[in-house]
Order: sequence, then structure tokens, then C-alpha cells
Amino acid sequence: MVYKKLINQSGLTLTVLLITLVGSEPNQSGPTVTAALPVGDKQTIEYGNAQNPFLNGLVISSSSGAFSTGSQIVTTRGSSWDTVLNTHDTLRVG
Repeated sequence: MVYKKLINQSGLTLTVLLITLVGSEPNQSGPTVTAALPVGDKQTIEYGNAQNPFLNGLVISSSSGAFSTGSQIVTTRGSSWDTVLNTHDTLRVG
């Protein structure tokens, strides 16, 4: 089991979509996991498994429609975004 702690630092309720990775190369997106994060909420979200412990991307949207969806997808292993998603156990969003 693999986990990320998500912390909503915005003043909005957010929907966060974790895009998993199959294997270790960014061109193999796997299943997605969705979490609803109320204002100021902290949640630990389970995703992936021991064989597939990496994230390939993150999509954030406001459930109130206050802003457009923002997304970041890993395109290169070892990139700064890959490092953010896959070397930290906590992600602060918002």
C-alpha cells in the first residue's frame, strides 16, 4: 500500500485526482484516485501498490467552479515535477 498526505491550503473545497504510474516510466499512466478536500482539510489517500508506488500526475479543481482545473503531468523521470510527486509523502494543494 502506498499513501500521500494531502493538505488543502486554499480557501476552497478542492477535488484532487491522483494519476498513478504503472512501472517507473512516465508514459504508462495507471488508475486514478479521487479525493474531495474541504477547506483546510488533511487526508491520507491510498493509491498504487508496492509494485507501482509512483504518481504520474495531479489534477486539482474547485468543486464550486471558482477556478478552472489545473493539472501537472510528469513527462520526464527525474524532472522537478517527478521529484515533487514521488519524493515527498505530503502534498500541499491549493
